[in-house]
Amino acid sequence: MVLNRPRKRSRKPIKKRNSRSVKKLGERNRSARQRLLNVPYPLPGTSKQLKPHPAQPLPLSPFLPAQDKELTRSEAAHIRSHPPAGERGQYDVFRFPVIDWDFRWQRPQQISEQFALHGHRVFYITTDIAVLPMEEPAYEDVARHVGIKRIEPNIWLITLCATRKLNLYRDLMNETDIRYLRWSIDHVRDRFQVEHLVSIVDLPFWTPLVTAMDDHKLVYDCMDEHQGFSTNDKAILSQEEQLVRSADLVVASSQALYDRLQTLHPSTLLLRNAADASHFHNPMPVAPELMSIRGPVIGYYGAISDWFDIRLIGQLAARRPDWTFVLIGHTFGCDTSVVERLPNIMLLGEKPYEQLPSYLHRFDVALIPFLENELTRATNPVKLYEYLAAGKPVVSTYLPELESVASGLTLVARTPEDFEHAIERSLQQEDPSVAQARMQFARSHTWHMRYKELHEYILAKLFPKVSIVILTYNNWAYTRQCLTSLQKQGRYPNMEVIVIDNGSTDETRRYLAELDTGLFRVMYSGANLGFAAGNALGCRKASGEYIILLNNDTIVPDGSWIRRLIRPLAMEQDLAMTGPMSNHVGNDQAVDHFVGNPVEGANADWLRDFYEFYQGRSRYTDLLGFFCVAIKRSVFEQIGDLDRNYGVGMFEDDDYCERVKRAGYKLAIIEDAFVYHHGSATIKKLKPGEYDQLWRNNKSYYERKWNKVWQMPKPPENLFSGAESAPEVAARLANSANQCVLVLGAREWSRQDSRWKRIVKQLAADRKQLIVVHLMKYHQHDVIGIRKAGPQVYLTNRLDLFSRVRFDSVIYCGETEQQHDVQARRELIDAPSYHAHQLLDLNATLENAEVLKGLRPDQLVQEALRPKEPQPG
Repeated sequence: MVLNRPRKRSRKPIKKRNSRSVKKLGERNRSARQRLLNVPYPLPGTSKQLKPHPAQPLPLSPFLPAQDKELTRSEAAHIRSHPPAGERGQYDVFRFPVIDWDFRWQRPQQISEQFALHGHRVFYITTDIAVLPMEEPAYEDVARHVGIKRIEPNIWLITLCATRKLNLYRDLMNETDIRYLRWSIDHVRDRFQVEHLVSIVDLPFWTPLVTAMDDHKLVYDCMDEHQGFSTNDKAILSQEEQLVRSADLVVASSQALYDRLQTLHPSTLLLRNAADASHFHNPMPVAPELMSIRGPVIGYYGAISDWFDIRLIGQLAARRPDWTFVLIGHTFGCDTSVVERLPNIMLLGEKPYEQLPSYLHRFDVALIPFLENELTRATNPVKLYEYLAAGKPVVSTYLPELESVASGLTLVARTPEDFEHAIERSLQQEDPSVAQARMQFARSHTWHMRYKELHEYILAKLFPKVSIVILTYNNWAYTRQCLTSLQKQGRYPNMEVIVIDNGSTDETRRYLAELDTGLFRVMYSGANLGFAAGNALGCRKASGEYIILLNNDTIVPDGSWIRRLIRPLAMEQDLAMTGPMSNHVGNDQAVDHFVGNPVEGANADWLRDFYEFYQGRSRYTDLLGFFCVAIKRSVFEQIGDLDRNYGVGMFEDDDYCERVKRAGYKLAIIEDAFVYHHGSATIKKLKPGEYDQLWRNNKSYYERKWNKVWQMPKPPENLFSGAESAPEVAARLANSANQCVLVLGAREWSRQDSRWKRIVKQLAADRKQLIVVHLMKYHQHDVIGIRKAGPQVYLTNRLDLFSRVRFDSVIYCGETEQQHDVQARRELIDAPSYHAHQLLDLNATLENAEVLKGLRPDQLVQEALRPKEPQPG
């Protein structure tokens, strides 16, 4: 619960600190902080000063906490200066909050800090939206104005951009707001190379943005009954149901919230609040304001707003002038005039989080005096756990959560008289065992424990475990490449790698014995069992919900390949197996256009374009190559092991696909997934005669087993495959129902984000037309012939092959000379792509061209796809 959110946005909250964690670790000066955190002070304040997350993983910290143990100060200090090696396989967290980082220290910041302590990068969004200084900003403009400020190790504050101010409690986002806010998020994700993202949302205001984002897991952390806040606009609240239904996981901080939300979402977790027990348990010198008080101190800290029973406090103070009532916190939303004249009430205002124990330890009794209403009935007060961590007796008005979690440790009163008697009883309680019981309760409800529970639930529900089975037989150089690529920064958060060595005789076994046992499980066979039997051994040891058979002569490109492969398996019940695209495979999983090398695998710039062109695309198939294949564990258990009769290898993948199809399941090629494949590294070492004989024997066995003739697999998809003349190219396009657009840009495609490239990508995103791009080089590699770069994107250095084609549109957006052989119904010139003199010359040579000025790339594309209107007369 965050009942203490600010009620008036015009009033600035008191900043409690520069970095709470530094203070928490007991450091009291800048030089000590610098030594502790091993980062420059002050921390960078702008995106230009930041460096992306380090590319190389750091050594495993020996101080990682035990499963149910809160971090000590020394452990936290070590982790902050030596982030755990687990960050290589950690998801990143974006927090879309209800309060700012430097407002009152509550659940959003506490859990965020726990994520950071355990190796996750946390990006905490500020509640203020920066206003862009231009009316129609481009992506680059937005990227320049996004605020990025590192405030603690693994924690950054992010200020998003829009063209207007947005109030989180009253304003609804429109389509323009969503565009620029999303671009802000995209910039941060790109800058920090975020592979696996969990977005934790605290307030329904963020719903339009987070539901428009791609490739992230959405968690709604509901800690309040939002309609109970008088400052929340009803239109904002109406978005909560959409947020709940769109979420991958819903988290509720109280039983009442859980009961309501679980009816809307099947994956709802009850995760109550907690305390930083050590912070509140350790005594501090009494705060100066309280040192002179004689007699009992009855205290409260937190928000003092419209749910706070200020009249109750006034009545109690009037009845008991010998008691001093200390109230700490902002008072906006509450009429405190009824108590301000009472001499035994102290209104101290907001106090920094670090100083709260110095006040709390002087309290003789701690209060939770809330009015009983819909808002408070759903609250699980953070202060309850903090009060108990200090061993203090707690007296509260009726709150259902207190009965559920702290029955016997607190006193509940429903009337002023009962409240007074409860305070008296608490003051008379002197049994030290009771205070010990309170502190023990708090120690069993820490934010570390809450993080652990949430993290394990996220892994189980949002990142189902994947078991990768790799078969090795000699060829250590290939195996090392493969295993190294699996450990790249940003790897899948919940995976195990099972390596089966099939009787290697080279250095393979020696190096396998040195692998990290936290990630790799290695099994050794005394003899070569063959492809089917070796993989069967690994699959039986697998514990994942999904199994991936991966050849050792592969290089996985980044951390997204697993996510891409298993996503459709989770969505389609009758889909059993998926496979990626590759540079070397004997069927239509092969890409037609590839840039890369045998050392690094796929070129990073090519891969980025590949993902963008093929985003979200897949297609059913009859055959998957088993150089890399993902299988549902449940299907594998039903179908059984690969057929060992194929011996060393070949045709066992055809065979298994046939078995899966005959069991009623489907297979799919995931077109936006890629794995580099050297190609048959082991089997190529067979002598030519042995290879040919094995191929014939296994083919014959396959045909006898299934009583069918084996068919050659389909080749890579390319509409123009084999077309070597202009008439053949024209014939291929003759029956196309889609518009065909020619883009004449700069002839060289590089990593630079040029305008003409954005035009190509806007056309490709529409997916309603075939796009031909005239190019000589693509990321410094020659373009030869007609190459397929995307579902309907073709690159060519041979415009002469299209001389018989009449394009629907040709877009000049970089080319400075007229292409005389090009025929088109419409010729368009993108004016922003040219200098004034270039535009003048080009327009003079293209008599019928339409010059388009001042259009964004998406607007230009809309215009290019609009049919040309007939001229009058």
